[in-house]
Amino acid sequence: MRIDYETIGALAEEIGCRRTDLIALSPQNDPFYARVPRRKEAAEWFAGLWERFGFRLGSHPRRLHYVFVSQEEQAPIIKPNGEPYQNTENDWNYLLVGSLAARYLRLIPDGALSDHRNPQPIIYADDSAIRANPGHRIIGMYGAGLNWDLTRQTVELPGCYTQGFSAVQDYVVEVWVEKSTQNDILEPLAHRYGFNLVPGTGETSEILARQAVERALEDGRPMRILYVSDFDPGGRSMPVALARKVQYWLSEADLDLDITLEPIMLTPEQCEKYRLPRTPLKATETRAAKFEKRFGSGATELDALEALHPGELARIVKDEVCRYIDPTLASRVSHAEWEYRQEVNAVEAEVLTGYDVDDFQRRYDAAFDAFESAVAAVESETEELWPQIASELRENIPQYDPAEFPKAKPATPPAEPLYASHRDYLNQMDHYRRWQGK
Repeated sequence: MRIDYETIGALAEEIGCRRTDLIALSPQNDPFYARVPRRKEAAEWFAGLWERFGFRLGSHPRRLHYVFVSQEEQAPIIKPNGEPYQNTENDWNYLLVGSLAARYLRLIPDGALSDHRNPQPIIYADDSAIRANPGHRIIGMYGAGLNWDLTRQTVELPGCYTQGFSAVQDYVVEVWVEKSTQNDILEPLAHRYGFNLVPGTGETSEILARQAVERALEDGRPMRILYVSDFDPGGRSMPVALARKVQYWLSEADLDLDITLEPIMLTPEQCEKYRLPRTPLKATETRAAKFEKRFGSGATELDALEALHPGELARIVKDEVCRYIDPTLASRVSHAEWEYRQEVNAVEAEVLTGYDVDDFQRRYDAAFDAFESAVAAVESETEELWPQIASELRENIPQYDPAEFPKAKPATPPAEPLYASHRDYLNQMDHYRRWQGK
């Protein structure tokens, strides 16, 4: 069943609750609530302007704002309420509301707007090994025909090489962090363990969330998102905001992908365990009262953990990542390839001893003095001999049993992650609300 503003209303009536009890974010931000009349109106207004001005894909909303403002003297942009669009904070916020709803309602093309506020994801979970070597095609042949190399002046008999020994993890793991100040710690870890690092600035944009879904779709493996944020009202809401946007795009595109999201720090338990200091919340923080009623006074930054317990942030992230990534897999695959290569080498040596490569080398060297006729004679002879050698190698090389290929150790996920794509809508809402203390 497609979930949107109308079906949320029907569900709320059936269950006997408020509509807003069935959304995880505020009514002006929740993607499943984009059809609420005021947001839909703003979306259609923005989409009309997008078409009118013919903006390019990848445009930045702030630049669009100034295009709209610049029309004021000639033919001012009129908002749905009949007032002109002006260079004010309120009108800028209205543009943001309209542009976001227009993306969720697919009234403008996917990728229409770009995210200049957040750094680009740092990608290390590369699935190219899967694409290059589907399955285990372990043995390949080279030298199966005579190919004279006039610079090397040596004869090379047919031989074997191994391929397909690639350490491919069962999961693609992404660590999302609310700010890039931890990159000096997290990026080396991402490189070492092969996970994606997605730093941000504040709440995750719709653009970054959609790109995560696109990466999961392109990769094909289950995706596990681990969220790192400060312990404050914003840090508590950010994982839900990302999960909700991922959930929406999976629903909107009807994608059956295996994605989970779990906040891994900072948690109230970690703040207590490491005796981290609490900082007074800003007077402008509207969520302060609810947060402090639930967790006590003040907030804690990620930097406090690293300052007071150097290396602990990296250890926690590594332990959580290694729930899904097997750090021993690459070395075990390399060892398996080495062992198999020894078997192949032994067969090669045994097969090739039956052929007098030295004789071919002597004749090859002599062929340089009378190249055309001598080479043609040797080449004619090897046209049958080289394939014969290659065939003998193929018959004698041991087959590698794919069942013996090293597997990643089983994952050890948390029992109930904050978000899991296999849950139905209401079950997932229960998980959001428990996290939010509702």
